[in-house]
Amino acid sequence: MTPNELNYSPIEKLCLALIFAIQKLKHYFQAHSVRLISRANPIKYVMSRPVLSDRLARWYLQLQQFEIIYVPQKAVKGQVLADFLADHPIPPEWELSDDLPDEDVLLIEIRPPWKMYFDGAAHRHGAGAGIVFVTPDGGILLYSFTLSHHCSNNVAEYQALILGLEIAVDMEQLDIQIYGDSQLVVNQLLGSYEVKKSELIPYHKYATQLMRRLGGASIKHVPRRENKQADALAALASSLTMPDHEIQVRVCRKWVVPSLIDDENIEGGDAHVVSTYEIDKEDWRQPLVDYLKYQKLPEEQRRRTDIRRRALVLSCTRTRCTEDHLKVYCCAV
Repeated sequence: MTPNELNYSPIEKLCLALIFAIQKLKHYFQAHSVRLISRANPIKYVMSRPVLSDRLARWYLQLQQFEIIYVPQKAVKGQVLADFLADHPIPPEWELSDDLPDEDVLLIEIRPPWKMYFDGAAHRHGAGAGIVFVTPDGGILLYSFTLSHHCSNNVAEYQALILGLEIAVDMEQLDIQIYGDSQLVVNQLLGSYEVKKSELIPYHKYATQLMRRLGGASIKHVPRRENKQADALAALASSLTMPDHEIQVRVCRKWVVPSLIDDENIEGGDAHVVSTYEIDKEDWRQPLVDYLKYQKLPEEQRRRTDIRRRALVLSCTRTRCTEDHLKVYCCAV
């Protein structure tokens, strides 16, 4: 190459190499169609120039004389392998080997998801929740919980689902299939049913948050006959009622639905109150009720006298339960 040719750009040097090949092998180019295999297309470079210099014009005239087809180098590599396999098929009598020498084989095993069955049971004597986990290997994990507060059957179903979801979150089982026999709970989480009862709204919101944290969780309704284990666990837990006589019980841990006031989805909206309780505040009516029903009096003499004086004009008539299962004493003056 001359000193001037050394200053050409890479694509111009490629064009120059093609011109040299045409000059040396002109008789082959005239008799056959020629496939040009390279990373860049020198023919397109020459043809697409808006203004041709003297050098490019000469190259253009020489390239126009022959049928030159450009083929990308990557396409040729794949085609060579395909042509080789087509020309050399494996004989049917050959035994295939799974061993790949000098190759690192990465195997990705897709395991089936975990399964979770839940059920809740509630009656006048108590409420309970049952959860069954089935691992991909066929292992079974059983959980049974006694619910301390009286509640409706739908609330018990929601609490069973939430307890199971919290266990799944703790075990970091992000891919899980959930099955339940409550059409109301399942369809409300799927969005088919609207949550109308105010007592179910906090449970529905919290269950939705937990399922969103799991990511790959899906829920499906199953008949009761396919949910026998969870149903039996819930029934067993609900039957473990407290005795009639008074005993002292220390509560080590009590589960409640977490507060959803700070949830970004309901920020600035109306809060749904299921029930309210006064904690660590004595009701002024309770000592009167205790005296009228059980003849109990406090130890302080002044209060004992005051309760006896008020009880003379009060007579306890009856009791009733509210919708929240709170026992109300009705006293007439």
